[in-house]
This record gives sequence, C-alpha cells and structure tokens, in this order.
Amino acid sequence: MVWRRQMYTHHEKVGWWGIPNLKTCEIEHAAFGIVRTNSIGMRSDRDYPLKRLEGRQRIVLLGDSYTAGWTVKVNDRFSDLLEHSYPNLDVMNFGLPGSGTAQQLLVYETFAKPFESDAYIFAPFWNNILRNSEGRWLWRAGLRAAWISKPYFTLEDEGLVLHNVPVPEKLAFDAEALEAEKHLGEFDTGRKPTRFRTKLFYALAKPNAGYDSEDSPSWRLMRAILQRFIEQVDGKPVFILPLPDQCHICFDIAPTYLARYEKLHNPARNCFVVDPLPYFQRLSHEQRRKCCGERDPHYSPIGHKVVAEAISDALETHCPTVLNARS
Repeated sequence: MVWRRQMYTHHEKVGWWGIPNLKTCEIEHAAFGIVRTNSIGMRSDRDYPLKRLEGRQRIVLLGDSYTAGWTVKVNDRFSDLLEHSYPNLDVMNFGLPGSGTAQQLLVYETFAKPFESDAYIFAPFWNNILRNSEGRWLWRAGLRAAWISKPYFTLEDEGLVLHNVPVPEKLAFDAEALEAEKHLGEFDTGRKPTRFRTKLFYALAKPNAGYDSEDSPSWRLMRAILQRFIEQVDGKPVFILPLPDQCHICFDIAPTYLARYEKLHNPARNCFVVDPLPYFQRLSHEQRRKCCGERDPHYSPIGHKVVAEAISDALETHCPTVLNARS
C-alpha cells in the first residue's frame, strides 16, 4: 500500500489548489523530499511581496505538473534553477498539477495577477490542449479513482465563456472512473511501465490531436486562452514555452504542435515562443532517456536543467533587461 499525503484542496474558481502553509513528505515520490507551500498555496519555501523589491527582477511562471516540478525537489525545478543562475531574479512558480491551459489562465487571474512582474512565462505542456474543454479530471489514488469537477471554457462568437464556476466540490466515484483509471498506463507508477509501452501509448493516442490545423476547435480555444492572458499583462514580455513530452524527447515523435505555437511568436507585441526541444535533441539518446523518470514521464532534475537553459537563452536574447549578470 502506498501512502499519499493530500497536498491540494478544492477551490471554487480554479478547481483545486495547494493547501497553504503545508510542510510534509510525499512518500510515493521520495524525490520530492519535504514539500512546502507558502501562505497562498504555491509550492514554495517562501512568501513573496506583491511589489517586487528594489534591485530585483521578477518572472511569473504558469503551467501544469511539469512546471510545478512533479517528482523532483523544489530546488531542482527549472524555475528555481533560473533563480540560482541570476542572483537578483525571483521566479514565482504557479504551476498546478493536472491542469489545462484554461485552469492556468484562471490561476493567473485568481492568484498571480496582483503580483508585480517584469516578464511572464506560460508553459503549456503539449497535451494541455486536450484538457481545456473538459469539465472534469480523473483523480486516482491507490485502487480508488474518481472524477473531480473543474472549470472550463467554450468559445462562443470568438469570445471565451467560462463554465462550471463555482466548481462543485463533490467527488464522483463510479464505474466509469475506475475503468478509465485502468487505461492510464504509463502514468500508473504502481505498474512500473516500460519505455516501449509509453512510446506505444502515445503513438496510438495520436499525441498531436487538437493541433491538426489553425481552424481546429481545440486550437482556436487554446489560442483564445493565451490571447486573453497576453492582453492582461500590460505589454510586459510573455514567453510561451510549449513543453515536449517523453515521446518527443526520447522517441523522436514529430512535435507537430509547434507549427501552431510558432505563429504566436510576435516580437512587436513582446510575445516570444521558445521551443526547448532542440536543447534535448543536442543530447545523446542515452542522455535523453535520463531527462525523464524511469517510472514517471515527468522531467527528472536533468530534464529541468535542459528547460532552464532554453529559457535562459531566450531571456538573454529577447529580454536581457529582466536579467542581471550571472553569479
């Protein structure tokens, strides 16, 4: 039996959010070490003032579990590695595991927006597009599985319409959830998946679904979500960081999602698209395999280092004023 400590709780606007002022140890993923959250529920060892301190620069970071650093210690996340490289830089990591880009937008509007920032990084994992129009999320722990309600958007007359808010709190334990849990495959750490199984899963699941064309409903919704975010940051630099998966990093499955994101690159509007995949592809296949976990496809500490390097180069190229000299 695997022990799991609850780290997240129901939130009526976002769906779920970190329990504030938490200090615990997650035994299932020992690499976590001690897990801490600050007073607003971010996974962080410290609180941040609303106004950045004089002489310091600040970046707000949004994303899902790959951004939040699932399975790694807080200091091994790419957000924290950036802080270590630039001693006067604060990176506020608002990553929310299990979320889609729609929820990440709501995380910004609910928690992150009041915090002064010099630049923003929005890091959609490739499959976040599949979560944006769903009103529920499959939650699992041990032999239990349930649907958790979540907020979602629809696109109506080219405008975003929010649904399912306030988010219902009740979990739905049912046969459908239990059956869906059986097909989680590579995410079920208790089954110790092989890399071949992971590759096969993604090949069959058509990992680029939703990005097929500029006019696909899923992409139009994703684009509208990102545009709503960009419109709220008062012209500050925005870096869109589409994160690749194990199938792209280790098995060279074509990242056709990039064609959609690249069209959002618009330096005239201070919007920059950063592709970290070439940084992974510089490595040997043996090194690439070490960028993701053996029993979990999330980035390992090595993978986080690769992403941090891609972000660092992009910031120094497009927005050097946000950074100070390296330590």
